[in-house]
Amino acid sequence: MAARVTYYSREDFFGTLIDILDLDADLQADLTSAQTFIPLDITALREVATNAIQNLAAHGGILASDSAPKLERVNGATDKALRVTWTAEADTDEAQFPPIPWPPDLDPAEDVIVHLLLAREGTTDGCIIDVQAFENSAGAYAADTEMGGDAAALTGAANLVTEVTVTLSASNIAGPPGMLNLSLVPDAHEADDLYLYGAWIEYTRLVRTS
Repeated sequence: MAARVTYYSREDFFGTLIDILDLDADLQADLTSAQTFIPLDITALREVATNAIQNLAAHGGILASDSAPKLERVNGATDKALRVTWTAEADTDEAQFPPIPWPPDLDPAEDVIVHLLLAREGTTDGCIIDVQAFENSAGAYAADTEMGGDAAALTGAANLVTEVTVTLSASNIAGPPGMLNLSLVPDAHEADDLYLYGAWIEYTRLVRTS
């Protein structure tokens, strides 16, 4: 049986009961969609060295033009897009996002997908990146088991921005109230710089009740 939705207008304060099947197809799809997302700010990443946030002398690991990884423009004059760059050979340092509180409407019975927009300087290295993920639920704090994994190797042309994903299994997710901690650790890449242009997570939402 089709769900029914009440819509109110200025002409009819008490509303009109409308069958969802009478709505435009695009609106039907939007109302019944369970997919939603959380953007991740790449400028908020912090450098982690030997499993520790950088010290005060390194400004707490804030990324800048001379950090490793570094935050830069693609081209300061002609392309002002921001990206995080792990330079070839020397840089495989971890970078961590701020904690992400689980949304109240997250369905813990469904997988959560981490999405990254990556590119590489050349075509020699696969530039694999390990997405490390830890969940911590409300209550007595306890260390969690890492539930991330490696994103697929980059196989396209040089500087081709590619979307890669890592699935966080629902079997490892307790859900709200709690938080997700994500960090990125590149594999060795001797010839090519690795570029991160954007990141987000997608999850399945429950019916919103409040």
